Amino acid sequence: MRILKFFLVLLITFVLVCFVMNKSISSYLEQRYHIYIALDNEILDEANSLKIKLEQIKTVLSNDSFTTNYEILQELAQKNEENLSLAAATELINDVNNTSDENLSKTKLVNLEDMNITVKDGEEFLIIGDSLMQGVALSLVKDLQALDINSTNLSKQNTGLSYKSYFNWAKATQAAFLSNDKIKYVVVLLGANDPWAIKLNNKYHQFNTTQWLSIYTSRVNEILQIAKNYGARVFWYEIPPVKDKNLNTKLKVLNQIYKNELANNEEIFIQTQSVLSDNGEYSSYVKDENNKSIKVRADDGTHFNIKGAKIMSNLLLKHINK
Repeated sequence: MRILKFFLVLLITFVLVCFVMNKSISSYLEQRYHIYIALDNEILDEANSLKIKLEQIKTVLSNDSFTTNYEILQELAQKNEENLSLAAATELINDVNNTSDENLSKTKLVNLEDMNITVKDGEEFLIIGDSLMQGVALSLVKDLQALDINSTNLSKQNTGLSYKSYFNWAKATQAAFLSNDKIKYVVVLLGANDPWAIKLNNKYHQFNTTQWLSIYTSRVNEILQIAKNYGARVFWYEIPPVKDKNLNTKLKVLNQIYKNELANNEEIFIQTQSVLSDNGEYSSYVKDENNKSIKVRADDGTHFNIKGAKIMSNLLLKHINK
């Protein structure tokens, strides 16, 4: 009888947690597994509002000063997404469709590829991105430290720019700047989790459509604008080819967006394809300076091993003078 009561209490607790956390669970399923569950219900909305109120209480108790500032930023971002430039998105579609594998790796502003930036004493780096960046950051943080440069690593797996309800990189970036005024450089590597439908105003926009491209581009620019507001420079990594051919085709669309927007904002787009691929195609092995084949990718065909992470780190370090 006691065992039955125990399992009954466990079941009730599980149901209550799912009830209160319904939006978070829905967002996770959407982000991680691309399963869309419609939860437009007043009762569920009220349950989710309880979670929000608890988070607000936590914010007040912890004296988190960034919340109000971010609410203003969030309002501006929402207005930008509600007033999307379809003409700009159409132009971007044409850019993507007319871009071949051969010229995809060439930047719009070639001189930015050779730009060197002098990092002053006390200036720090902010590292953001998904699981690809998590691997790169292991090497990058150490390499920056060797140059006596401190960094903050916020990389988090299963994140990107498509699912703000799951994890909001604009919010995290804003918070980082507000908590550390020494951050003068932002390093970005993300996108592998992004080539899926984006939900905006309760409507799903399918990948690579005019509306999707416009929304996603606005979110890339949101990160760039936050950095610019704090006087910080941005280094944005090109996503190198992956083993999955379908995903690889989609990532080329994202890389084109990053390349265009970094060029338009005169920030540094770090080319990776020429170093971490075999003539633009995925390869686990590349040739080193001695023409010897070395393995640079993990067995999953997406992530980097230690040597690959070191190469990615070096691609950024070549732009830095200390």
